[in-house]
Amino acid sequence: QFLVPKNNIIVFKELPKNTLGKEGYRLQVTEDSIEIEANEKNGFFYAIQTLLQLLTPEIYLSTTAIERSWEVPAVFIEDTPRFAYRGMHLDVSRHFYPVSFVKKYIDLLAMQKMNYFHWHLTDDQGWRIEIKKYPRLTEIGSIRKETGIGASRTEFDGKPYGGFYTQEDLKEIVDYAAKRHITIIPEVSMPGHASAAIASYPWLGTSGKQIKVPGKFGVHYEVFNV
Repeated sequence: QFLVPKNNIIVFKELPKNTLGKEGYRLQVTEDSIEIEANEKNGFFYAIQTLLQLLTPEIYLSTTAIERSWEVPAVFIEDTPRFAYRGMHLDVSRHFYPVSFVKKYIDLLAMQKMNYFHWHLTDDQGWRIEIKKYPRLTEIGSIRKETGIGASRTEFDGKPYGGFYTQEDLKEIVDYAAKRHITIIPEVSMPGHASAAIASYPWLGTSGKQIKVPGKFGVHYEVFNV
């Protein structure tokens, strides 16, 4: 009752528990105001994503749009998710992406109201997680000598390729995702897709032999001795 002015405002209202579930919301736009109703933070967050999508694409620019009239169409939307799990996958083992790209990827997931990020962090071609007790995983396992190129992958580019995320990087990304209501599912494949780890510590494998981090994509027969 203390909101001033009466017009051109966005009002957030918390609904009674279980009205629309954890992720549902109502969004009503009139000539005077925008009203958003939800049970929990998730619902309010998704309502804001819808509100942004009702505006012109310039709303997503990183620079300020000067002298622009922002208009939202008059609508009433009640939205709850059909699927509890809505996710995307990113493979950073075969192709490493920096923290800035991963955050951008998370932003795009949030914009599409996705709530899970399946993060493929290890494979034959590279180990990407800092484990302080086992430093060779990143000292050796995060770098391959070269990468297969061409349709057949039988030729190689002759360029070392690698990278990994520090524990600080990982914590930062997990926190960044959580603020956008996204749960990260870290993937460490086993018993196969383990060549990078076995190259770091041969005793992890079934043969005990020293191998290299492979640059060739495809099937590799070194596996964890689970």
